[in-house]
Amino acid sequence: MPEDRSIGTALFLFGVGVFIFFGGFQSLRRKRKIENIPTSTIRGLALGLVELVGKAKKNKILHKSPLTKTDCVFYRYQIERYQSSGKSSRWVTIVQGDSCFSPFMIDDGTGTVLVSPQRAEQIMKMSFYFETGLGKVLPTSLIDFMEANHIGYKSFLGNYRLRFKEWRIHENDAVYVLGTAANISQEDYFNRRKEKLVSRIASLKNNPQAMAQVDSNQDGTISVSEWNAAVSRIEEDLLQEEINQMSLEEQSQLIIHKGDKNEVFIISDCSQKDLVSRLSWQALGGVFGGALLALGMLGYLLMRFNF
Repeated sequence: MPEDRSIGTALFLFGVGVFIFFGGFQSLRRKRKIENIPTSTIRGLALGLVELVGKAKKNKILHKSPLTKTDCVFYRYQIERYQSSGKSSRWVTIVQGDSCFSPFMIDDGTGTVLVSPQRAEQIMKMSFYFETGLGKVLPTSLIDFMEANHIGYKSFLGNYRLRFKEWRIHENDAVYVLGTAANISQEDYFNRRKEKLVSRIASLKNNPQAMAQVDSNQDGTISVSEWNAAVSRIEEDLLQEEINQMSLEEQSQLIIHKGDKNEVFIISDCSQKDLVSRLSWQALGGVFGGALLALGMLGYLLMRFNF
């Protein structure tokens, strides 16, 4: 049995090595894209893959980040719980979310353009980190978020071991964007509206407090009519947002988004130089580290099977 377990572990690590190896080449591909595509101005923007550098601007409204209640044009957050099972322990994501459903603007001094963050690779510096531990008091904003969303943070032995992460882009922050510029056509409009609707329905399903409000008669079961009414309210909210944004979209006929041909789409608050350096290290570590791990495990397996 121990021998079978060691062979299984070696096979698993071989697969991890292969995955890291090809991930290194993916980082190398992104690095070369960044280096080879010249930075465009918004005034002279052409359709297709473009690179932009400018300041982030709100699209009508500012968001409040969920964990710290900070004003921003974009946010992403993650809450993890430390779980032990037998001899193994690991961090497990229990809830996460972002504002990808809501476009923001970028201004480079020559003009402004909408950026739709959906499906973007977000390379951002962490804005907030908190990990529970001995002597640490859980901030009120985090307690409020956990209780509002019915997320348990207490056990019979005390508080769970948790860590909270939040990434934000604030208004007027320097932003780097590498994505596909496209016209805001009718097809784009309906695709984006569908993506927003799906995203908000998913957020509703993942929010226990909001789902409890959907159960209007409080019988413990959400009927078809109650669910349809909730979806209708989401659609009405989207329609009102579109009406509010209409004058802004009339001024901006282009949008930066994820291309249809598996194009690179990066949003970052790092400079181009820092991005290239970061991706260079990822490519180097992935290609050589993954190859060494895969070859080492392959050698071990060949030895075990007497090849």
